Amino acid sequence: MEANSSIEELSKAETTETFNDSEEDINIEEVKAVMIDQENPDVELEYRPLKTYENGDTYDGQWNKVTGLMHGKGTYTWADGTAYEGDWKNDKCHGHGTETYSSGASYEGEWKNDEKHGKGKYTWADGKVYEGDHKVGKSNGFGTKWWPSGDKYEGFWANDKVNGKGTYTWQDGRKFVGFWKDGKEHGRGVEYDVDGNKTIQNWENGELL
Repeated sequence: MEANSSIEELSKAETTETFNDSEEDINIEEVKAVMIDQENPDVELEYRPLKTYENGDTYDGQWNKVTGLMHGKGTYTWADGTAYEGDWKNDKCHGHGTETYSSGASYEGEWKNDEKHGKGKYTWADGKVYEGDHKVGKSNGFGTKWWPSGDKYEGFWANDKVNGKGTYTWQDGRKFVGFWKDGKEHGRGVEYDVDGNKTIQNWENGELL
């Protein structure tokens, strides 16, 4: 090829020489897509065929080519039907992903070192929903929880329990705005009836004073 050939001509030639559509020249089972981890450019990824473990678990996705650990995008399915689909880092759920449990519950959101960590949405099998902050696997920070009855709590959480200031609204329109400790009303609060009339209250460990 002449030295003054255009880039377009070179690209076309390389493509023609590299790919052949005949089934004899392409064995799909032997193809391994090699990629680069965008967050860690030095990590080279590869896709391997579905791996089945002795206990019945399976993993289908990307691996760190050097270390042989699950890394990148992939789906791990446990023998009991629980499955995680999303980001992996060094054999752990890390990044964004969705886990569906055998109970029918599910979680979609952020993960860190195999724990729910960051923003996420957890849905119980009975219809309850929590959406908000998580830390080390538990509801921590600000979040909202809905119940099938129509009730709702919006406010702060710690260790999977209502902690701090929040608002609980009943499906009939009544509302309590106040403070909570370990899931119970604790401190000063205001209750509003369905007509908007308010009553100032004081609570201690769930007991109205």
